[in-house]
Amino acid sequence: MGQLVRMPLDGGGELLIEAPEDEGAIPVSGAGRVVQASESVQKSMGNIRAAAEAVLGELRAMDQPPSKVNVEFGIKVTGEANLAVAKSTGEANFKVSIEWDGVKKG
Repeated sequence: MGQLVRMPLDGGGELLIEAPEDEGAIPVSGAGRVVQASESVQKSMGNIRAAAEAVLGELRAMDQPPSKVNVEFGIKVTGEANLAVAKSTGEANFKVSIEWDGVKKG
């Protein structure tokens, strides 16, 4: 088992997330396996939402915007106890698929 990351919730309470051990983490429990996140769940997810909205905004701004957009990415807890886009096959990435229905030719 990795370490536990304690992420506060804006409305009170907290969320415990299991994450890989981090050599530089400062434990907040006697067991040494719980670290405190530097951001709340809501603030961290807001950053993820902003990234997804940026991708969507760029695709909608196309001359012929797609009728369907799927953006897929994993989320992980980093060593700094924040949320980040997870690595896939060695690199962090978004998987984007777009479709056009009834595209009119110029």
